Amino acid sequence: SAVTPFYYPFSFEEHYAHYQAIINEADGLPMVVYNMPALSGVKLSLDQINTLVRLPGVQALKQTSGDLFQMEQIRRQHPELILYNGYDEIFASGVIAGADGGIGSTYNIMGWRYKNILSAIEKGDIQTARQIQTECNKVIDTLIKTGVLAGIKLLLHFMNVINNPACRKPFFPVNQKYLPELQQLAQKLMAEKDNC
Repeated sequence: SAVTPFYYPFSFEEHYAHYQAIINEADGLPMVVYNMPALSGVKLSLDQINTLVRLPGVQALKQTSGDLFQMEQIRRQHPELILYNGYDEIFASGVIAGADGGIGSTYNIMGWRYKNILSAIEKGDIQTARQIQTECNKVIDTLIKTGVLAGIKLLLHFMNVINNPACRKPFFPVNQKYLPELQQLAQKLMAEKDNC
């Protein structure tokens, strides 16, 4: 997968050439185009997305955008494309809008919840999907407060998944005052997982 080039204001032709070059060098591996306008600063239009996903070798799009109308348009125009939702906090909405699933960071600490959202939506049980999404979002609220990536790594450490919770600089470690809250959250998530 590759995000659009950022920092400089590249033309769409340069973005297209960027993906084409990666595909050409990837020796037949499938490409996932990663659209994340909020952090890349590149806002692709629907026509531009359509052009990129039609590149030979592109099999999927990770749509990290709150534009659920665009998500639905992409699904409608490309029913064969593997379409991933990017923002964990709108996973249920993204799936309802047409995503096949998602690629997210908090799946590492509560993946069963997202699996249950997907299952509920497939059964037409939108109320359950919404309730589970709310529980996911409560965790995300905590992570936003503590620092998302550092908080996730610390949770993974407390859940005995990883040995070293340190994030690369320039990320700061989680403030000590949040450690008890994250330890308690890790215990809750582990207990919930064990009961699934």
